[in-house]
Amino acid sequence: MLLTPFLYFGSDSSADEIGDVLIFEVNPFGDGEGISLFNYGQTDVNLKDWEISDGEGHLIFIRDLYIKSNSRLTFVKGICEGDWFSGRDGTIVLDDDRIQKKGSFILSNTGDDVYLYCKGVLADTVCYGNKKSENGWMGNPADISSNRYLLRLGSGDTNSDADWISTKPGITNHAFDPDLGFDSEVTAFSFPESQGSPIFEELERAECEVLISMYLLTSVSLVALLCKLSSERDVNVRILLEGNVLGYDISKELMLVKSVADAGGTVHLINDNIPGNPERYSYFHNKYAVIDGRKVIVTSENWTSENLSSDCSNRGWGVIVDSPGLADYMRNVFFSDLNPEFGDVSPLMVKYPGLKSYSGTLKYDPPSVQYMGMTSVANVMPVLSPDNSLSAMKYLADNSENRVYSQQMDLGSSYAMASETSPLRWLMNAADRGIDVRLILDSSIGGSKDDIIGFINSTSGVKSICVNGGDTFSLIHNKGIIADDMVWVGSVNWTENSFLNNREFAVIIRSAETADFFADLFMHDWGTNEHTVAETGLEISYDVVSAENGILYIFTVSGPEDSVYTWDVVGDGTIRKSNINKIVCKDIQEGTHTASVVMDGTEYSATYVYTAVHALTEQSADNSILLPAAALVLAAVGLARIMMKRRNNNR
Repeated sequence: MLLTPFLYFGSDSSADEIGDVLIFEVNPFGDGEGISLFNYGQTDVNLKDWEISDGEGHLIFIRDLYIKSNSRLTFVKGICEGDWFSGRDGTIVLDDDRIQKKGSFILSNTGDDVYLYCKGVLADTVCYGNKKSENGWMGNPADISSNRYLLRLGSGDTNSDADWISTKPGITNHAFDPDLGFDSEVTAFSFPESQGSPIFEELERAECEVLISMYLLTSVSLVALLCKLSSERDVNVRILLEGNVLGYDISKELMLVKSVADAGGTVHLINDNIPGNPERYSYFHNKYAVIDGRKVIVTSENWTSENLSSDCSNRGWGVIVDSPGLADYMRNVFFSDLNPEFGDVSPLMVKYPGLKSYSGTLKYDPPSVQYMGMTSVANVMPVLSPDNSLSAMKYLADNSENRVYSQQMDLGSSYAMASETSPLRWLMNAADRGIDVRLILDSSIGGSKDDIIGFINSTSGVKSICVNGGDTFSLIHNKGIIADDMVWVGSVNWTENSFLNNREFAVIIRSAETADFFADLFMHDWGTNEHTVAETGLEISYDVVSAENGILYIFTVSGPEDSVYTWDVVGDGTIRKSNINKIVCKDIQEGTHTASVVMDGTEYSATYVYTAVHALTEQSADNSILLPAAALVLAAVGLARIMMKRRNNNR
């Protein structure tokens, strides 16, 4: 919301109806403390004979003072240079001659109540902190913490804490609106299959402007392309990066993006590692770009040299949204975050004036993979942290009817226990309604997740698994959700910090085609596991292998590859164990036997009747594989090994 304060003096009184003018902001901290009012009505309002009180002091407007329609008016203790609240245009100091001050009007940092009267009639009230009020206020006081301020969420007025949020200066406050959607053309793609090639292709098409908002940007090839766009094609390239990446040395990244600044682009950093400096966000964790005011690229993956190349080992999702409406929305968010007046944004070379240039070779070398994303018509809703992502997530879970599939790297400790404010609880509630709910977590980093998976599976109808890599990836770095025909793609991890304190961006895409595209990927990653066994049961199959040293039997059970199984291969009570879903046996006595297997730790089992022979015949040919002994050994070793893949741990 763009708020422009207006002061207006006139002789004619406008409609000064109670309910049009409400308390809008309460800022109790600092020398520039004060209050703002907002006129939600359609006509100007004369505040003469209105009054603001904190129960101890009174501010009485004794002369004409107009607040225009759809405008804000701010009253402060004093004007402080550089202060975001008192320093903005149109503020009125409390000693103004249009205000009669009675008593001591001082907003308490720990808690207070504020009343707005229209000619003696209570028009609005707000109670915050540790203050209790019974005069027009309902329920608990609004929460507020140090160096934050209270902001009204909208024109609705329940005189309760539901009307207010505690926020920091400079943070956007977009309430979640499920009806706010932009008609779009969406191209869906995935990591590692695409190697980020759709990102390069869209940037290559840029004609006038590229805005990149990113947590981590280290792709040499991407930077080389941005330099080319800026220096050779006169494209306005602007980059806003996190300045204090968790557990990562950004010195090489800084030298790399300096190349963009040297080529004529602009690079800014937000946040630093200096205690006490102002910061709007815990981490600037975005992964998006806006191109030519028309297209928005959104990914779950950082734009690193690993993710945007054939080295990519992350499972992640991405979309390209062709929508001028969404692009305009995100341009406004980008420039709001870029605003330096809140003290947490600095130009790269101002922050590091002695920064050295990148010593490597800058060469544009895009991925060679031929990748075709899936394009469809869709309606796209923007989602932001800390503004509205938690509300948007609850909306998805609560409004699902058929399926909810969620693929996450991890669960934050505050959410893993399934409290009422946890997305995990909302998944459980959806499962209770009979919806097919599935959750995939990564198991390659952050220690064992067996306990949380066991907790979810044993206490709810949510089917959950941990995955340690797949056929084509090693780390699940995704943050994706499929809910019926809607898909969530973006940077929001399922942690309290990510929802409530970081700057994050995601989109909710309404499109059956896009939802099915990502659902197919999800189910591929879901693979075979205890839940699929519960749905279909276990089955045994076998292959007869003719090797140089005899006839071998390879028995396979249709359970998870990395589970432990107990076998009785010939039905004579001889027990064998395997750590994979196969077992190799030799020199089985001729005749008909019954093989049985149990999936350890479960109630699932299977039996299979087969005939053993000492030489391959036409009857056994359907199950035969002719392999030399050396090849058989290699095959067995390959079965026994869980594929070891590289870990790409950037978040």
